[in-house]
Amino acid sequence: MSEQNLDQLLSGVVDTVMETMFFSTPRGPAEPEAGASVLKARVAFRGRPSGALRVCLSAASARILAAGFLGEDEAMLTDSQPGEVVCEFANMLCGLFLSRLESDESFDLNSPELVPVGSLAAPGSEALPAASQSFGIEEGILTVTLHLEATA
Repeated sequence: MSEQNLDQLLSGVVDTVMETMFFSTPRGPAEPEAGASVLKARVAFRGRPSGALRVCLSAASARILAAGFLGEDEAMLTDSQPGEVVCEFANMLCGLFLSRLESDESFDLNSPELVPVGSLAAPGSEALPAASQSFGIEEGILTVTLHLEATA
């Protein structure tokens, strides 16, 4: 699959998950924010292809999405809930993305995990960024990046 097709597929998956699960829509392409407080999550997967999907969004946006997803007032959220929702968001994006790939393969998804800000990926696990999209969303920017492992 070409890089352009992966970008289009990734964009469509973000639109679908945002609309159906978070009752929100991305506001179109945007540039990633530098220096903003962010939450990052990652879901690794095995199959053909293997790789990982990463999500990065501002802490303020994560709180808004968590409140909408959980049906809670933002002020009532615990400190851990935005991170938990960002992990679930990454999981939903990855699952839908893989289900829409033109592949007859089965995929195994790892549990989503929060990525400490400033940490590097495990060596070799995300060597090739295949697609990356940034979207304007409420209170910030959402960046979704797909990494694919090199095939032998």
